[in-house]
Amino acid sequence: MKSYFKTDDMDEKHIEKIKQILTDWNPLGERAKQITDLENYEVEAIDILFFIDKKTSVNQINKVMVQILSEAFNLEINMDLSRKYAEMIKKILVEKKSTTV
Repeated sequence: MKSYFKTDDMDEKHIEKIKQILTDWNPLGERAKQITDLENYEVEAIDILFFIDKKTSVNQINKVMVQILSEAFNLEINMDLSRKYAEMIKKILVEKKSTTV
């Protein structure tokens, strides 16, 4: 999966919120200190948003998120443990839906 650029559909606030979720989780752990261009998972947050929308299920968000992070950083991520972060991302998407009505 390659990296994607921001699109006009992507709300900067939602990118920031997803970056914060990924930064708080920090799936890289101590390895994060060794990556000079990590930028609080900004590229990964944009990539995740590129593949999901408000209709995407938590399970699908989880799959997309795990695939992007695994490919970006050569990680093995337990999908049961990552699910709570997918749920947080889903909440952001639902907020986005309710604020645009």
